[in-house]
Amino acid sequence: MRLDNFAKNNIIMFAASSIASFFNLLYQLVMLKVMPREQFASLNSLISLLVIMSVPAAAFTTMVTKHVSSYHARNNIEHLKAIWQRIARHTFYFSLGVFILIILFRQHIALFLHLDSLWSIVILGLMFFFSCVSSVVTGGLQGLERFKWLALIGLSAGFLKLFFSVVLVKSISDMLLAGLIGFLLPTVLGIVFSLWPLRFLIQGLSREKVEVKGLYLYVFPVLTVSLCFALVTNVDLVLVKHFFLREAQDYSVAQMVGKIILSIPGAIYVVMFSRASNLHAVKTNSREILKRSLIYTFILSFSAVALYNLFPGSIFKILAGGVNKEVVLLGRLFSLSMLFYALSNVLCTYQLSIERYGFIKMLVPVVILQIIAICLFHQTTSGVLGIMLAGSLLIFVLNLKSALYQKA
Repeated sequence: MRLDNFAKNNIIMFAASSIASFFNLLYQLVMLKVMPREQFASLNSLISLLVIMSVPAAAFTTMVTKHVSSYHARNNIEHLKAIWQRIARHTFYFSLGVFILIILFRQHIALFLHLDSLWSIVILGLMFFFSCVSSVVTGGLQGLERFKWLALIGLSAGFLKLFFSVVLVKSISDMLLAGLIGFLLPTVLGIVFSLWPLRFLIQGLSREKVEVKGLYLYVFPVLTVSLCFALVTNVDLVLVKHFFLREAQDYSVAQMVGKIILSIPGAIYVVMFSRASNLHAVKTNSREILKRSLIYTFILSFSAVALYNLFPGSIFKILAGGVNKEVVLLGRLFSLSMLFYALSNVLCTYQLSIERYGFIKMLVPVVILQIIAICLFHQTTSGVLGIMLAGSLLIFVLNLKSALYQKA
């Protein structure tokens, strides 16, 4: 049976993202092994905070992918170039401004997360800056459907993050700082490597006029959805680090299971969004793309959930060298929550790709209620995850109804 481009691109991206995820897992394992649990919890809380702060970067990636894909489908290269250059400049100015704010408020951020090192907040600011810059080049590659380049850069970044972290941990006495710098350097190198396949977008300034208002109208729904998903999948760890001390260490170990399950189908979102946007631009029905993406995501994520829940002791023995029963329970709750979030991510990403935004009206209040519930009812960490599980199921059901009852 011959595979179409959608299936081939999914296979390429899935294979690359699986290997990259393996390197990311090794990064987590190495940091867990070499760091005291308290520092490991601090590292994970900073990375989770970075994910939330980098929501504009994710929005920029989606916006660039959408516009580049649309104009590439119409073969309007000059307008494509003008849009990419305009967004790149705006992204640079925005990320620089936020970086300065992070530096100014570094003491307050460190105090909230019970951190002693102000330098860790400075590195966090640099991570944010380069993540935003990276979003524009990543969006360009996705929009042009240069998935082989994306796969190669993703693989390299995963390996280099592990390599740099191991070297730096042995060279720098501050292990938290070493882990963060090891996270930062591959992002910088990835930007440099990504510029080669995008060189035709960089060569010479485009003189074609771009309507900024129309360009950024799309970013607001994307930004809202990206912020919602960043919050529901990361703010729990930040809040647990703030509300708990010892329990935050177990929670940080357990969340590795959830993040693995959430990251497994990540390649599917990328390929689906580019393909659905392209089809929507030429007024072609893309519902089949949604169905296949949901099926692929469910098979991959559910397989991981089943594997963990059947053999939790063995999984954690590999990941952390043995844990207590509380961590196993937290891992079970994490696995189920992230399964529903992974499926919801497919539904949200698809609706954004075909410019249908009605689902956002129900998404925002559910996310706000979930955060409020965690802040009010955080007596135990398992209680926090119970709230997350309920929220993930509700978001999935509402999203499924929204996606299925809308015209593609």
